[in-house]
Amino acid sequence: MHTHAGKILMLRGHLDSITSLSFIEGWAFDTDKPATALEVSVLWDGVEVAWGLAHRFREDLMLAGLALGWCAFRLRLEIPIEQAQTGSLRLLERSSSTELFVTKGLPYIPDAETALDTIEAVKAADPTVIRELSQLRQCDALLTEFIRVQGMDAFLNAAYAYILGRPADDAGRNNYSRAIRTAALSPVRVLQALGDSQEFRESGRMLAAPNTPAFPFCV
Repeated sequence: MHTHAGKILMLRGHLDSITSLSFIEGWAFDTDKPATALEVSVLWDGVEVAWGLAHRFREDLMLAGLALGWCAFRLRLEIPIEQAQTGSLRLLERSSSTELFVTKGLPYIPDAETALDTIEAVKAADPTVIRELSQLRQCDALLTEFIRVQGMDAFLNAAYAYILGRPADDAGRNNYSRAIRTAALSPVRVLQALGDSQEFRESGRMLAAPNTPAFPFCV
């Protein structure tokens, strides 16, 4: 917990590793706004050497319940790896300069990045889209809040538009509304059910990540 201009900021963050391709990796998020990507900065002995958004998906973070899993970062270092390992590294939330984490040295790991020589590889590397609907399975609280504020019809209209790119039909609206109200399906399972349809599989649609402006369920 940090304060900035009289406001309490519930910010968390961590530096995890430096990779063989000169990236520094970690995670950061605002506990009050887990679906909002933070801009972070890494300082080496007081000098900014990396910056960018903490908006990438990592399954281990999702399983740990951290920001829906969409709060990782992978930032290019502006100094040699050997130099970065010799001084103090500080992780900041960039707009407020709030310090999130400090360390002297990080684990060095071989980089797993692969060549982006196929459409599938490009899609997998894009942090603004999801690769599979299971990456949304920590979003039930977010979707439930959307239903509470906007209503069930608004949720189902948004769900159909998001997954299938069309308005909800009456039969689907009635069936899924009943399933959610009776707890037969959670809101996330409704999205997964729509994503399991042949209509979605044949559409080739790319779905926006939950920490992007194109994700329709934030309130």
